[in-house]
Amino acid sequence: MSYKVNSFYYFVQDLSEYFESFVERLMTSLAQEGTAISDKEISSDFARMKVRYKDERGTLVAAPVGRDIKVVYEVEGGGIVRKSIWGAITGGGLASLASGLLGGDRDSIISALTGAVVGGAYGLKDGFETAMEDATEFSKLLAYAIKRVEDELREIKMARERAEEEKREEIEGIKRTLEEVYTEAVAIGEEIDLLETEGKDVKRAKLRYEKALELLDEADEALKSGKEMLAKAKIRSAERMVQLARDELERAS
Repeated sequence: MSYKVNSFYYFVQDLSEYFESFVERLMTSLAQEGTAISDKEISSDFARMKVRYKDERGTLVAAPVGRDIKVVYEVEGGGIVRKSIWGAITGGGLASLASGLLGGDRDSIISALTGAVVGGAYGLKDGFETAMEDATEFSKLLAYAIKRVEDELREIKMARERAEEEKREEIEGIKRTLEEVYTEAVAIGEEIDLLETEGKDVKRAKLRYEKALELLDEADEALKSGKEMLAKAKIRSAERMVQLARDELERAS
């Protein structure tokens, strides 16, 4: 005995910041597989479209919910699955999503998606292949298309996080060098003051010391402005000024 299933639910974890890219990539992937897409309603936090694949047609909706992305496909023609398979696919996640809901207004759809139980996340749950064996052709195609897009975006996210971590480490390294050079400059300044009180000629050393402080201030401002290369160049110049001041002090003493 067979049963008509109206809706299929898909869950993409922790990628809501990439929602617009997710929708664009998903539509491209589906179109490449022969899916006709029409009546598109796309925004930064909501997507709804009509889809047709072979003799199957329906409505597809996606929205970011918290940190995640939720997708629902509602069959409008074709698409028969056994009732026992339905529970395996959704894990009961669409209990509150009645048939025909995807034709409602945007706010009511998002509200329903927000309240829907996560259930079994597709592709992450043991038995996914078995669960999808008797699903409609398009619901299976959609599941694998979503998974491909998710994998692409997760790799992009990981690469961005790695780059951000490397950037943080670089900035921390520049800050440490800045502090070290500033400490050296302060020590030179104290020595200049001491020799000056003793009547020594420290004018040349003092000029270089003051220039070093100026460069260090400029390096700090460059770093705060996100100009790491300029900051490093200023620090190197400050280091050179500190060394020159030290050389002058040796001659003066």
